[in-house]
Amino acid sequence: MARTKVRRGKRGTIDAAEVARPRAGPVSAPIQRPWLLVAILLAAVVAFSGAYDAPFQFDDVPSIAQNRTIERLWPPGAALTPPPRTAVSGRPVANLSLAVNYAINAALGVDQRNTIGYHVVNLLVHLACGLLVFGIVRRTIRFGRGLGAWTDSAEPIALAVTALWLLHPVQTEAVDYVVQRTELFVSLFYSGTLYASIRAWDAPTSRRRAAWCALAAVLCLLGMGSKEVMVSAPLIVVLYDRAFRAASWKELWANRARRWLYAALVAATIWLAVLVSGGARSDTVGFGLGVTWYQYLYSQAWAISHYITLLILPADLTYDYGQDPVTGLRGLPGLLLLTAFGVATIVAWTRDRWRWFGFLGAWFFLLLGPSSSFVPIRTEIAAERRVYLASLSVIVLVVVGIVALLRRTAANDAPRARRLSAATRGAFGVVLAAFAVTTFHRSTMYRDPERLWRESMERVPANARAYENVAAVLLQKNPANAPEAERLLRRAIAIDSMYLSSWTNLADIELEQGRTAEGRELLERVLRIDPGFTDANARLGGVLVKSGEPARAIPLLERAVSVQPTDESLVTLALAYTSAGRGNDATNALRAAIQLNPGRADAAGYLGAELAQDGHSDEAVPYLETATRGGGGSGLAYALLSLSYAQTGRAADAIAAANASVAKEGNGEAVYLVIGRTMLLLERPSDGERFFSEAVRLAPNDPEAVTRLGIAKAAGGNTREAAALFRRALAIQPGYPPAAQAIAKLDAATAR
Repeated sequence: MARTKVRRGKRGTIDAAEVARPRAGPVSAPIQRPWLLVAILLAAVVAFSGAYDAPFQFDDVPSIAQNRTIERLWPPGAALTPPPRTAVSGRPVANLSLAVNYAINAALGVDQRNTIGYHVVNLLVHLACGLLVFGIVRRTIRFGRGLGAWTDSAEPIALAVTALWLLHPVQTEAVDYVVQRTELFVSLFYSGTLYASIRAWDAPTSRRRAAWCALAAVLCLLGMGSKEVMVSAPLIVVLYDRAFRAASWKELWANRARRWLYAALVAATIWLAVLVSGGARSDTVGFGLGVTWYQYLYSQAWAISHYITLLILPADLTYDYGQDPVTGLRGLPGLLLLTAFGVATIVAWTRDRWRWFGFLGAWFFLLLGPSSSFVPIRTEIAAERRVYLASLSVIVLVVVGIVALLRRTAANDAPRARRLSAATRGAFGVVLAAFAVTTFHRSTMYRDPERLWRESMERVPANARAYENVAAVLLQKNPANAPEAERLLRRAIAIDSMYLSSWTNLADIELEQGRTAEGRELLERVLRIDPGFTDANARLGGVLVKSGEPARAIPLLERAVSVQPTDESLVTLALAYTSAGRGNDATNALRAAIQLNPGRADAAGYLGAELAQDGHSDEAVPYLETATRGGGGSGLAYALLSLSYAQTGRAADAIAAANASVAKEGNGEAVYLVIGRTMLLLERPSDGERFFSEAVRLAPNDPEAVTRLGIAKAAGGNTREAAALFRRALAIQPGYPPAAQAIAKLDAATAR
């Protein structure tokens, strides 16, 4: 191949060597038929439009709907620190993209439950990946070493590959299942890194070359923050250069610019190492989690062969394959197939003519390696999104094989080749149409989660998770579906008694039906199996708090919070602390809950109440204002706000809050006690007497209510009735300190 003249540096050593320039034609050429590419992109938009408003489901819920870190885009610290035990844990770039969607919805005044914007972003990223696929394939065939004879086929092959890849139904999970944008983003940055590195080869100036190299490094870094698959990107760039640009490893290494690029790409993996070392996925990925490495490896042999089958005939797409390893002889054909493909890939790297095949094999194995090798992912034995970008290898092989057959036929029998070419174009159009229709139909299924999960039940009958999620969808649609949901959950338990979330969800049904003892027994059974199961600890703790057993609830809730702190579990823990008389601990738990979810009104109300009761009115006011914002909040929250306003000298606000409190329905004696205190602070004893009288009417045997009514009577000058009320309080609770102190003070005043 042609080589540029080697330039020597000041010390006489080799400074750089530029290799693999195009042998013919310009460095870049306009697209011959851009309208075809536009048509392919528009077809993809239509094909995936069936899911444009599909709801959040399964992993979307904790990763998006319940993800408080995406609610503020700036400063980006929160968005770049995704919550644990979610699909975006350890993937800050993907989480930041969700924050962008959240901010757009907020700016447009769109309800945050509206998913259209999220689906639009997913589809746009998919289209961008398709454009990068087109550019990589086209430029590789045009300028790749040893592919000069194929230059005239570069654009048709690139268009065919792009169309098949963009429209293939196997891509629906990655595009239509919102949180799987982690796969989309890592694919965007993976292919973008490769494309930028290719453009750096062909840049006409050193400045352009440096710009493309810098872009490749930035994209590589962003990919590391999107998903762990990106780890192989630096290696794939090196392998591409060797396969299509350099005649030898020595020649490749002589290029100093490429060495710097490789170093920058490898340096980007440091961020990924930091993210992984933080243990973001340690509870779902790794050894010792219930699946051995050899069980998982054997299962992946089946899974990968299944992906290949789906690429050829996408007839058995499945939303969820469960988490049980493949056993028996099911994995053997795939194991043989992958072994043969792996050997062929290695052999191809030793043959210059077949190195392109070696690169496609490397692309396939390196992209699937992090999720589909021997490192177990406990939660999923297979997932179609994993083959999203890796499928490119299979599609390229099919298209190149067909084109090679047509070219060979043309060389031997031109008329037959023309007929065969016309038939091929017709068949290709039929396949694309079938793909587009199937993709559209598949996308519409994402608008109905029940259909997706029922399909998983049918195709993987031993998948306990499918039964559980059909039950969850049924309950979400209508609580009256509880009997069928209960039947499905019991079926899930019968399939896999160790699938503990089915036990906890069944317990929820029992509790909702008022069968508290049965619900408690189910939760206690789960904790006997696994004392550290977070959901069971949190749910049983909540049951015990409602049952008036805070001492038993606190250790369970503390265990749940230590593993997975949520605003719900923290608020429940705070209530348990309050019931146990641990006010300071309750305050700390409520502060933590509000930090996780600043918009949680009940937590703000509880915290405001704690602070108000402790006399910290200035600090209580903003929390109580949050609890009552927009007319929300309980009557007690308004009453405490009125008291806090009175204590801070805001008389008019105190009266307004008191009126709002009284207007609430279902107020108990505690509300009237607090409003009465407010009135006394505002030196309105007659109003105080009125509210305390209502408290006594609701709770005639409450010594506090009786005593405070006596204090109001005394403030109004009615000492005789006040004394009678104090004595009544002492009769209810002998020695009651406030009543004893009040009557002593009254007697002293009378004696004077």
